[in-house]
Amino acid sequence: MIVPHRRTVHVTRTEHALPLPASLLDVAHLVEIVRDELDRADRSATEAELRAADGDLIASYEIPRASMVKR
Repeated sequence: MIVPHRRTVHVTRTEHALPLPASLLDVAHLVEIVRDELDRADRSATEAELRAADGDLIASYEIPRASMVKR
């Protein structure tokens, strides 16, 4: 009988907060930072989420960290 490997996934969530109101230049810089970080992690920038909350523009994303566990 073949026993499948278990895959454990740990997720790292990152958020960057920019106080509002902010200039378009500041927003562009925030987007550039997030895009660069996701690119280094081999992820698409479309995985990031932008939302306004508590007077901040928040850019957030998750990066899974997977490891194989053999039984």
